[in-house]
Amino acid sequence: MEKTIEISAKQALLRDRLMLLMEKKNMKPAEIARISGRSEGTVSELLRNKKAFSDKLLQVVHESLKDYMGEENLVATRQYNKMWNIAQAGKKMSDMRLVVGNTGVGKSVVFKKFAEESESCWYIKIDRKEITWNRFLLEVATEMGVRLPRKRKRFTSSMLLDAIIQMVEEKAETNPMLIIDESEVARVSLFKEFKNLRTATEGLLCITIVGITEVMERVGKMAGLECRAYEGANGYVYRWYPVKENSNQYTTFARRISVFRIDNISSEDIAAFCNDKGIVNNQVIALAQARWWNYEEADRAIKRADRMGIDLSRITPGEFEVL
Repeated sequence: MEKTIEISAKQALLRDRLMLLMEKKNMKPAEIARISGRSEGTVSELLRNKKAFSDKLLQVVHESLKDYMGEENLVATRQYNKMWNIAQAGKKMSDMRLVVGNTGVGKSVVFKKFAEESESCWYIKIDRKEITWNRFLLEVATEMGVRLPRKRKRFTSSMLLDAIIQMVEEKAETNPMLIIDESEVARVSLFKEFKNLRTATEGLLCITIVGITEVMERVGKMAGLECRAYEGANGYVYRWYPVKENSNQYTTFARRISVFRIDNISSEDIAAFCNDKGIVNNQVIALAQARWWNYEEADRAIKRADRMGIDLSRITPGEFEVL
């Protein structure tokens, strides 16, 4: 008789969320292990109730998979509002967009949340440099819910692209959108293949590429273009300009990509973040402005405060220092 292991409610909740994630994204335990940084044995024991795990380990696993689960509770910061508006406009216009900004401004969590809350909007996160065009198309098709023959283990890129195009055409009335996050991880060869996807779905699918500022330079170099900034009525506007006498096959493709750059976080942004979280102590806010230079770091501190049972409305400078 198999021994019954008693698990906590927190572990049961995480197990159920992992099962739902695997079903929705067609993921295997090995992929969960790779993303979370745990061993395949640990993930297997968690999914099959073979071992009771500590709350700390459960928290680590949960935090590592939050991007995939879309569970972030976001503060409506200045950057958040700008990115949300960019995503909304892109979905309506079915164009191609490049959204860049330094690490920590909230790009991933905002665009992931937008995808979760919007109809026919699919989010892909490039999490390894070695991803091939075929693998990328397979992940897109899986995220879209394209039904592929189960008995078939391999699919050609042309077959996957045809299936994606068919799905886009079926969803045309809902303004479908594909968000490609952490694009800086991808090789230049993958960026060149994006041209094929754009050509096949132009006018039907909004493709939004998200990454750090370096991606803008990479696209420009690939196409022989330079992205220049001009001050407009509502901030800086970015436009492509040729830097070489002769064009190449990617020049026209890149020139049609609208570029948006997200502002870095200011001390005023951190103060607004603190107020939203209920922090009213001016000394603590001043410390936060001096220490936090990105929202990711601020979020981690807030989560640590929650685990430590610190009341943010009454937090002292001494308590803040240990976060």
